[in-house]
Amino acid sequence: MINIFEYLDYRQYLKDFYENEKKTKSWFSYRYISYKVKLDPGYIVKVYQGKVHLGIKNIESFADLMMLTGKEREYFTELVLFGRAKNQNEIEQRFERLQSIKGVKFRTVGDSKSEFFRQWYYMAVRSLISIFPFDGKDYRKLASMLTPKITAQQARESIQLLERLNMIIKGKDGLYRVTEQFISTGEKWTSAVIRNYQKKNVELSLSAIDTHNKELRDISSVTMTINMENIDILRERIRQFRQEMLLISQNEHNDDAVVQLNIQLFPVAVSKWKKEK
Repeated sequence: MINIFEYLDYRQYLKDFYENEKKTKSWFSYRYISYKVKLDPGYIVKVYQGKVHLGIKNIESFADLMMLTGKEREYFTELVLFGRAKNQNEIEQRFERLQSIKGVKFRTVGDSKSEFFRQWYYMAVRSLISIFPFDGKDYRKLASMLTPKITAQQARESIQLLERLNMIIKGKDGLYRVTEQFISTGEKWTSAVIRNYQKKNVELSLSAIDTHNKELRDISSVTMTINMENIDILRERIRQFRQEMLLISQNEHNDDAVVQLNIQLFPVAVSKWKKEK
C-alpha cells in the first residue's frame, strides 16, 4: 500500500497508485478508470502525464476509485487544489493546509526541505561550515559567529537539519563539510515558503543598518522612471550581476565571512496600470 501523506504531487500519487494496482490486477487500465470516473480515457492519460490538471468536479470520483476515506480523502482533495493553485497566496495557503491535515505523525522529504527555508540562519550556518572547521561540539561558539546571534540550540538544530538534507557530511577527520547537494526551487512546495524566506532576509538588511558599521555594509536606494516593457531587461541585468558576485565568491579561497546580498526591484508608482499575470 502506498501512503498518500508522503506525496506533495497528486499526479505522482495517481501514477504510483495505478502502477501498484496494475501489479495485482491485470484488468486495471486507463479504460477501466475511465469507466469508473466517467471521463474520456484520453483526458485521463493527459492528467497522468502532467499535461492537464484533474478537474475539481472529478476529485470525488477519483477518491472513490482509490477508496480514500477520512483524512486520506481530505488530503487528496487538498493535494489536487494545491497542484492547481496559481497565485502565490493560494500556493502558500494550500501548502500549510496540507501540513495541517497530515499532522506531525507523517513527514516527507519535502517537509524537511521546506523547513530549510523557514529560518534565515539555516543557509548562513551551511555557508559558515564551508569556511569554519566545525566538529559538532562547541555549538555555543558556532552560534556566536552569526549576526544577529542565534542560540546554541538553534545552531544544533541547523546542523541536524543540514545533515538530514545531505547538505553537510562529517569527514573522517571529524569535521563537517558542505556537499554539492542543494534544494531545487522547481518544486511547487518551494514557492510556498520562498516568499517568507525572502521576507526574513529583507528584515535582516533593515536591522543591519543599525547593527553594522557603514564600512561593513552597502545599503543604497535609487528611484527612477522606466518603460514597464523594459522590466525584463532590468531583471536580466540583476541576474547577471548576481552571477558575477557568485563567481567572485567561488574564485576566492581565503573566505572568512558569510555575507547576504539582497537586491530589490519593484514599482512604487505606475501611470498605466497593467494587471499582473
